[in-house]
Amino acid sequence: MATYRTTISSKGQVVIPAELREQFGLEKGTPATWTEEKGKLVLTPITARRLDEIMGFQKPKPGEPSMFEESLAERERERERERERERKRERP
Repeated sequence: MATYRTTISSKGQVVIPAELREQFGLEKGTPATWTEEKGKLVLTPITARRLDEIMGFQKPKPGEPSMFEESLAERERERERERERERKRERP
């Protein structure tokens, strides 16, 4: 693994070395996220390849509901619990 040295500017900006920009297909305007992992800062570019990986991760297995469908179903279960609590409060 190669090591690259950069300096943080007075505006908090960091220049990504050209070799890394080329290697990872980073262009002006490429969005990225910063995370902290065990005391290290990790920069993760949001590239088309990364989006494909994320979409594949969230894709349901055949016969399973999507995360969206499961989210809607969970909200409906919450509503039903709320209705049941209201009914119990209304009973004398």
